[in-house]
Parts: sequence; structure tokens; C-alpha cells
Amino acid sequence: MRETDRESRPKQPREPSYVDSLLPLVILAVLVSGAVVLFGVDAMAGPLQVAMMLAGMVASLIILKNGHPWESIAEAGRRGVSSVVSAIFILLAVGALIGTWNMAGTIPTLVYYGLGIIDPNWFYVTALIVCAVTSICIGSSVSVRF
Repeated sequence: MRETDRESRPKQPREPSYVDSLLPLVILAVLVSGAVVLFGVDAMAGPLQVAMMLAGMVASLIILKNGHPWESIAEAGRRGVSSVVSAIFILLAVGALIGTWNMAGTIPTLVYYGLGIIDPNWFYVTALIVCAVTSICIGSSVSVRF
């Protein structure tokens, strides 16, 4: 086969090896462990995010090494993010609601009166019943089907 024939063919991406698959996970575990050992609780202020970004970069380099074009990688990322956008908005709304309730004193009030009403011996059963009733009332109103 001539040299020009090989250059004109698009390069077929190949499947990742076991080392390719495990390397980002191992790097993430080592970096997260190192951040926690070095910084303790303060690791949540930035070093853990750096560890995740570096592991993501390693995964990206492995994907590129295996012959996948950057356009297909970006498209896969867009598809992945678009599939969870509705869940992210729900979590943001719940977080805003909880923050508002906490600042307004609603949560401390509920805890204060709830501990006065609920007998500690029945706490787990009561929590089960309240969660079950809440989930039945909400149903699938917070889920989105595509």
C-alpha cells in the first residue's frame, strides 16, 4: 500500500486497554488521598477539585491517544451534561429552598417542635412514614422523561 493511501484514510479509534481504563481512577484515588493527607478537612476548599480536574485531563489525553477526534469527545460531553441538566436545576431549586427556610428560621422551628412531638423511640419509624407520605404526594412530578 502506498504512503498516500494510508494518509488519506481516517484513523479508526481503538478501544481502551485495561490500563487506559484504570489509570484515571488510580490517579484520582492517589490525588484525593494525598490531598486529604496533606490538607485534612481543608482539602475541600480546592485541592480535591484540582485532583478531579487532573484526573479528567488524564482521561482526556487517553481518549485522544486512542484516536478519538476532539469533536466527538466534545459532543459526548454535551450529551452527558444535557441529560442531567434538569436534575441539576431541581437540586439548585431545593438548595435555594433549604437556604431560604434556614435563614427564615423555618428549619430550626420544625426541629424544635418536632423533637417535642416525636418520641425518640419512634424516630426512625416516624422518619420512614414522613418520607413515604412525601414521596407518594410528590410522585413523579420532579422527574423528566425524554
